[in-house]
Amino acid sequence: MGSRVTAQQVADLAGVSRSAVSRCFGDGQVSEETRRRIMAASQTLGYRPNAIARSLTGQNTGLIALLLAEIDNPYIDLVLKKLLLAIAEADKRALVIPETRQHDLTGSTMHALDYQADAIVVLGGTVSDHVVEQLRGLDTPVFQFGRQGGGLGGVACDNEMGGRMGGRFLVQSGRRRIAYITKAAATDANRRRRAGFAAALEAAGLPVLEGVAQDNGFEGGYQAATRLFSAPEPPDALFCFNDIMALGALQAAATFRLRVPEDVAILGFDDIPMAGWPAFGLSTVRPNLDLQIGKLMAMLLEIYEGAPARRTVDLVQPDLVVRRTAA
Repeated sequence: MGSRVTAQQVADLAGVSRSAVSRCFGDGQVSEETRRRIMAASQTLGYRPNAIARSLTGQNTGLIALLLAEIDNPYIDLVLKKLLLAIAEADKRALVIPETRQHDLTGSTMHALDYQADAIVVLGGTVSDHVVEQLRGLDTPVFQFGRQGGGLGGVACDNEMGGRMGGRFLVQSGRRRIAYITKAAATDANRRRRAGFAAALEAAGLPVLEGVAQDNGFEGGYQAATRLFSAPEPPDALFCFNDIMALGALQAAATFRLRVPEDVAILGFDDIPMAGWPAFGLSTVRPNLDLQIGKLMAMLLEIYEGAPARRTVDLVQPDLVVRRTAA
């Protein structure tokens, strides 16, 4: 590999000081003539400023770290895609750090600090209270996406409202044996969706049936629905924690030769692109992802104006999307 072009080489070619180059690419002030010479020299040499080196002088790196607890979740994929575009449009850069240790993002958080990220966004998973306090001591803003509680600000879908919305819809459609297909992990979103669902059924005087799976993907939804359909009195409606589990439940219904929605209605959560494919036509609860991303970006950009990181979570109301599988 060739040697990296340095700021000193740019300064020498432009006939200016090394500090003038730093001010030109940072937040400092230089004259228009000096800026023109530095930019011309940079273009000639192919110079790019080192964001990490800038961070050592106390300047912003423009890096926003995204910590991922799940890397095989279609909804997280969709969130990540939209967030990467939004960050790029804001003229910032994303640093994506996945974590594989059971939703514990402590290690990923430390990696984000190694790169001097201006802010950290937690996409699912948890960060310990000790690490949160350490980050605050270092004046590193931390936000969470899709989760409430934990002492962090951010944005999330109102999961409890979404659960209540789904339960109420299935009750109003005439279903009376309604089950919630859930994942075993007691995540914040799961607890809140189930609580809203249970409240809607209890208000209607109906029991809360449940199917639990270790896997919150297609296979987990298939297995949980299979157990429910094998019961002496199978459910006539399923409300699934997410769309992928709902697609697994659709496969189970086909295995049992159940008509959807005549014999069993199936409702998901997230409105991933596959949910709208004609082959599935999955009814689902849509978490208004674009609005969530917009609110999060506003919080992130505030810190570049000197505002402190927010400590509260903005909740976004979901919508019900009715397609073929539940009407």
